[in-house]
Amino acid sequence: MLSKVIGQEAAKKQILTAFANDRMAHAYLIAGDEGLGAEELALEATRFILCKHPDRERWEPCGECANCKKMATLQHPDVHYYFPVMRATEEDEQRRLLEEKTRNLYARVRIANGSIPIGDPENPEVNSIRGLSRAISLRSFEGELKIFILTFIEDMHAEATNAVLKILEEPPASTLYFLTTTNIHSLLPTIISRCQIVKLHRLTDDQLLDGIRRHHDVAENQAKFISRLANGNYYQASELISGDFPRKREAMLEFLLAAMSNKSASIQTIIEQWNEEAEKDKSFYTDILTMLITWFQDVVYMRELGEDKSLIDRFLINEDKTERLEKFIKAFPRVRVEEALSEIEKAVDLIGRNIYINLILMNLGLNLRSIVNPSSGKS
Repeated sequence: MLSKVIGQEAAKKQILTAFANDRMAHAYLIAGDEGLGAEELALEATRFILCKHPDRERWEPCGECANCKKMATLQHPDVHYYFPVMRATEEDEQRRLLEEKTRNLYARVRIANGSIPIGDPENPEVNSIRGLSRAISLRSFEGELKIFILTFIEDMHAEATNAVLKILEEPPASTLYFLTTTNIHSLLPTIISRCQIVKLHRLTDDQLLDGIRRHHDVAENQAKFISRLANGNYYQASELISGDFPRKREAMLEFLLAAMSNKSASIQTIIEQWNEEAEKDKSFYTDILTMLITWFQDVVYMRELGEDKSLIDRFLINEDKTERLEKFIKAFPRVRVEEALSEIEKAVDLIGRNIYINLILMNLGLNLRSIVNPSSGKS
């Protein structure tokens, strides 16, 4: 069922069942965190709806008809895709983003801190709400349904939002709207009430692992670790992969070893190395500390699961580091895991607010030393 979309079976079924029963709403609001597949679901549902020869047993578009081929290049004249941009974003850059989407369904199509603009009143841009209004007024090129996909609508300014509301209040015949949002609670209640809500959920580890295998060339043990680390979010998984994941994991273990030593200088040396790397990667610190959280979570699993290999394979996040985890638990049998997790989570929160990062990391290292090995003290 729309197999190019990772997971989200309930959401797929909701839309496709309505289509099969000829009970489509005029507007769908697909709601969920970025990285769960909202834009991808909107595009693939559109592809299926317009397909001339869909497979209704497997619920897949044929991929061969004229409409499918036009959708493959996002060149179908009756499908209109709107996404956040800045006022200064050139049309060439907008086209580049859409072209990337044709090569990779899960490519991000948005400009950071942008929004779908209202558009020029005299000569509205294609990617604008006034451009949308103009497209609505034109006849369908194929003589069929016209479909409009508006993404990240929570970022739109008031004028654009009100214009969209007016369209939804009086939708022209033979038009269908897919709206996506990462924050449904910030939307006008009047917009929500005029749409059928499609809720997305975090992906399971297995679904995420399948997506990583399909879209990324990484070793299987790394793919498994990332699928368990990314919190059910495909974009988080992709960012970990593209952000030199093996190096971050190595850095996490280096920090842990430094914290367990009796030399504060060891922690300071690690932090200084991190500062250089973090200049090129904004998520460097938080990714490493998130990995450190998984280490202590695995300590709990190893203690509770004992030698039950089947359960360890199922629950352990750092599955390929089982031997090192066993050595860690034997070396530090008195580790207070809940305190360790609390300290790391506090550090992640403070780093997110850019508060004295070096001091935060130094304090974390010293605190972990006393938590993991109470007899060591701080030095």
